[in-house]
Amino acid sequence: MKFKYKFFTRWVVDGFIEINSQRSSFDGITYVRDCLGDLLNALMYLNADCVSPGDGLTTNTSCEWDAEPSITTWNFTLKTNGMLHVIVTYDGKEEDEDIVDINTECPYDSLLEVIILEVDSLIKKHGVVGYKENWDHEFPLSTFLKLKSYLLNKKPYSLEEIGDEYSEIKTSQLHNDLDLLFK
Repeated sequence: MKFKYKFFTRWVVDGFIEINSQRSSFDGITYVRDCLGDLLNALMYLNADCVSPGDGLTTNTSCEWDAEPSITTWNFTLKTNGMLHVIVTYDGKEEDEDIVDINTECPYDSLLEVIILEVDSLIKKHGVVGYKENWDHEFPLSTFLKLKSYLLNKKPYSLEEIGDEYSEIKTSQLHNDLDLLFK
C-alpha cells in the first residue's frame, strides 16, 4: 500500500494511492477544494476514537478532489471487522461516465498509516505557513493530530473538559500537541 502527495506547483498537487495492486494517480489537483483536509476528515469521521457518535461518527464518508475539469471521488465504507471498502473514481470523457481506478478492501489502520506518514512528511517539509502559502487552505492540523495520535496510541486524543453540566469547554495541552506534531 502506497500514498504519495506532493506540491507540483503552487496551488497544484500530484500523487497517487495504491491499494492491493490497484492504483489511482491524481495529477493537477487544484486548490478549488481543500482536498487534503477533506480526505483526512473523511477518514476521521469513520473512527470512533476520533469522533463520538453525537459528533458525526459514521460508517460511510466521501470526498472530491478537483483537477479542473475532472473530479476524483473517494468513497469509504467502514465494515465492522475494521476493514475499509475504498472506491476511487474519476470523471471520464463522456457525461455521467465514472472510471473506477480502485474498488477494494483493506484494513482501515493500514490505509490511515500510509496516508498519515505522507502527510507528516509533507508538513515537516513545508511547515504550516508554507503549506498555506502553497495551497491557499489551512493545514488540517487538529484532524491530522487526532489521526496521528490514534495511530500511535489507539485511543482518543487527550482532551480535558472544563465547566459544568450546562457548559463545557474542551482543551488540549499545546506542548502535547506540538510534541505529537514533531514525533
